[in-house]
Amino acid sequence: MDTLTAMKVYCSVVENDSLAGAARSLNISPSVVSKQLSALEDRLGVRLLNRTTRRVNVTEVGTAYYDRCKRIIADVDEAEIAVSRTHSAPRGLLRITAPSTFAHRHVTPHLPRFIDRYPEVEVQVQVNDRIVDLVDDGIDLAIRIAQLKDSSLIARRLAPNHRSIVATPGYLKIWGIPERPEDLLGHALITWPPGNPINDWHFLVDDKEQMIRTKGSIAMNNGDSILSTVLAGGGLAMMNAFMTGEYVQDGRLLPVLDEYVREDVPIYAVYPSSRHLSPKVRAFVDFLVETYGPRPYWLGK
Repeated sequence: MDTLTAMKVYCSVVENDSLAGAARSLNISPSVVSKQLSALEDRLGVRLLNRTTRRVNVTEVGTAYYDRCKRIIADVDEAEIAVSRTHSAPRGLLRITAPSTFAHRHVTPHLPRFIDRYPEVEVQVQVNDRIVDLVDDGIDLAIRIAQLKDSSLIARRLAPNHRSIVATPGYLKIWGIPERPEDLLGHALITWPPGNPINDWHFLVDDKEQMIRTKGSIAMNNGDSILSTVLAGGGLAMMNAFMTGEYVQDGRLLPVLDEYVREDVPIYAVYPSSRHLSPKVRAFVDFLVETYGPRPYWLGK
């Protein structure tokens, strides 16, 4: 049995939700599709699909196997492109991961335009706030907002990301505007749960670096929840510019202590070194750099 061919047949059955649909898509007979599936299941010793006369249902192990097959097929396609040098256009499955607050605002809204430009690329997005192992999880590219330490990955800076302390004009009218970092102790702070390093706020005061370990009267483990609480007048929070930019521009939020704050955490695209020549990865990174520009659109003109 040609394992790669069987994988392609299996993926087509899953995607078409039937043996007949896969047969039409691959231009082969349904009996050939059935034989390929049976041989594949016999070889693996598991049932990948539960078949009925009209449709198929993918088993749990079949779903996991499908994900692996798609990555393998995509890698084979890339290898053929790299060797032949006859196809320079990006193509194949591109699997990316990004943190939720950034993905919803500044990645997924741009995907239709990327697909319009590169119609042979299929994109799968994992919105995930934990750091995943790109190689083990079969991820082509991750967007990370951090000071990077992992030297096994190749990184390209996508955009700057200044963090600032913000509050609503209404809150500041009642409680006053802090003039120095130590004034924060008299304010309602909205932070992440205790122990999270993001609660360490960094300042430059009288040419000396200063860090304040904050503990909020309200603590949350989600950036969007923090933002909504700040917008409701709940207090001060240190937040990423890519989240607060539009609200600062229209006056719903005001930054404070900007002359003291030293919080710059760039936005990077990172990918395994083994995939740095992949046309689809290069195309997507170039697309994001072009989209964000030297001064990201979320900062305004």
